[in-house]
Amino acid sequence: MGVPYMFFRGVLSDVLWTSAAAAPSQPAPVPVDPVYLPALSTAPAVVYGTTRLVQTYSGPALRVQRVVDDVEQDIGFGSKYFDTAAATSFRGASSLGLRKWYDQTGNGFHQEQATKVNQPGVFPEVLYNGAPSISFDSSALVQNQSSKFTACTTGPTIAKENFTEFYLLSPNFSLNDNYYGSFPADATTVSLFTTTANVGLRGNNTTPFNDTRTGPRKVPPLNQCVLRWRGGPTGKQFGVNGSLFLVGTAPVAGNVTGKGFGRWNATTPSSYDGEFDIIAYVAYPAALSDAECLAVEAALKAQCNVLTSSTVKVVFDGDSRTEGSGHSKNQTWTKKLVQSVSTPIYAVNMAVGGQYLSNMATNVAGRVNNQYDAAFTKNIVCMGGPGINDLTNGRTDAQLITDFQTYANGIHASQLLIAATIPYRDTATAQQETYRNSYNAWLRANYATYAERLVELDIPQFAYWSANYYIDIVHFNDAGQQLWADAFKPAIESLIAA
Repeated sequence: MGVPYMFFRGVLSDVLWTSAAAAPSQPAPVPVDPVYLPALSTAPAVVYGTTRLVQTYSGPALRVQRVVDDVEQDIGFGSKYFDTAAATSFRGASSLGLRKWYDQTGNGFHQEQATKVNQPGVFPEVLYNGAPSISFDSSALVQNQSSKFTACTTGPTIAKENFTEFYLLSPNFSLNDNYYGSFPADATTVSLFTTTANVGLRGNNTTPFNDTRTGPRKVPPLNQCVLRWRGGPTGKQFGVNGSLFLVGTAPVAGNVTGKGFGRWNATTPSSYDGEFDIIAYVAYPAALSDAECLAVEAALKAQCNVLTSSTVKVVFDGDSRTEGSGHSKNQTWTKKLVQSVSTPIYAVNMAVGGQYLSNMATNVAGRVNNQYDAAFTKNIVCMGGPGINDLTNGRTDAQLITDFQTYANGIHASQLLIAATIPYRDTATAQQETYRNSYNAWLRANYATYAERLVELDIPQFAYWSANYYIDIVHFNDAGQQLWADAFKPAIESLIAA
């Protein structure tokens, strides 16, 4: 960057922080009494949650299927969340799939998935500040994953021009395609940004990268977040933690029946399915007022222990390794890092599978610079060791150096940059390794001109292919994701403390 960082006063009140109960460096969440959905003039059409959201509901939370023998069992609620101890005991040495997610309204619109390989995962040990989740992990690696989705085709029936829905979730990434849900369950053209004839929610589309809606607080963070999606006579409205903007024109009138999560059905199977953890979903058959929306969102945040303040924002950028390919239980290295640092941070993951460093340099203004937010005391950009795809496709060390300089000079003057060397790739040719080593050597010698920190990714465990760390010859399994989180953590901690 070549300029000193600047400090800005203030705390962003709407910032959310994702915390894992297993992270010893994090304070334990403050116990709170159950906070149920508020009583509004319109009753919800459907409510799903890993927590009890409807005070009068007395049924089970979900039904799970044990993968090893297909035995099914209902899991009820404890005092607040679904009974994770009961789920763990039933699971034993197996894993659990979500067979049914019960509707708490009493309307009977349960989400179901009878096909075992398509069932989302239920991992009682994966908690977000104490809240368990359902793991829609569809396509971390296309060759290793099946589409994970659930559906209810019988209801609810929602008017396209008169609805409000809320998602409480933690995505894996913020920019790349991520299909959270749709009305109806088998919708074939559902795009938040471009479609006006259907009611649906798609995370973020891959084009155009420079869309102004990728600005601060307009893409879903990795942290627990509440997404609002409302249709009314003046148009569609999308919101992330209260940051709102209108999309297109007023929706076309008409009803749709059925609700689905996790899969976009334009192609079957689609390589752009959902990769997210969801904690709760609520839909109303009305365009709620702003005040009513805020009341629902406040209840969801309080009930699920969502922390709502931070002074640090981190933007992750890179290729498929930073996007998270190869992860298990939706716990990418970026999520592991966010869950383990000593200071709560607001994080977005702008990485895209297959991305070149040259792509990152071209799109830095519209995808990274515009993520700067002066409401945070510190804004950090973390490059996840990009460059492997460039080398694989014939680019040289000199080109990589130029692209890095363009990227570093293109971020906001007050964003602090963490650079990283290009990690080893087991299938690299001798020429590619020569270019990689040359670029890494230049970066070690010159990074301080452009960045505040350098992370070394020549990790010994990755010096050769090993099933202990790789899910394939390029991407990392859970142990490998942890190694990367451990590698980046000191740099982020030191910048926070500086």
